[in-house]
Amino acid sequence: MIKAVELRKYFGSIKALDGLTVDMPKGVNLVVGPNGGGKSTFFKIAAGVYRPTGGKIRVLGKDPWVDADFKRKVGVSFDPAAFPPLMSGREWLSLFAEYRGGSVKDVADLLELDFLDRRVREYSSGMRKKLSLAQAFLGDPELIMLDEPLANLDFDSMGKVVEVIDEFRDGSSFLLISHIWEPLLPVVDRIYLISNGKLVAQGGRDEMAGRLKAIYSLSEP
Repeated sequence: MIKAVELRKYFGSIKALDGLTVDMPKGVNLVVGPNGGGKSTFFKIAAGVYRPTGGKIRVLGKDPWVDADFKRKVGVSFDPAAFPPLMSGREWLSLFAEYRGGSVKDVADLLELDFLDRRVREYSSGMRKKLSLAQAFLGDPELIMLDEPLANLDFDSMGKVVEVIDEFRDGSSFLLISHIWEPLLPVVDRIYLISNGKLVAQGGRDEMAGRLKAIYSLSEP
């Protein structure tokens, strides 16, 4: 599904990715790691936002930087989310529905969005997050990419997002980037740890969950 070989991304002297190699199969793939470790850079390269400095990446067999049709098969939610402030959420989602298909009503019902007719400038951070997630699920994409899907959400909304991922996982694959990873474990197939621009560990959910708990407990003061 996502394959990277010696992937590099430099910002001046900063090596955000430094020779990362990974092969992610279909399913629900979760990427974790410290701030500044490279996971968000990897996400943006996979989404076609950043051009790699070197190496190679293929997503669904395509180069995300050059293949325009690739974006019709992929739903993406970025964090932080950015929207035109004077548009309503319904207008925003309607633009995506015209491009990629799908029903605005269906995705609104799915994520329990009851604020879509208000202008985005009136939204709280949690509403913006839900709108960003909704755009990613529109049109039943082959791959759904979610950057920090649980950020800025209350516990009930977190549970709803996990429930929706579980509902979609039979028909779509996922790339998830999240600091809040424990609530996602029930729906995750594989976990990848990126640090210092490299892949430092990977494995199935059960194998990696224990390792992550040990790593994060050691990092706590």
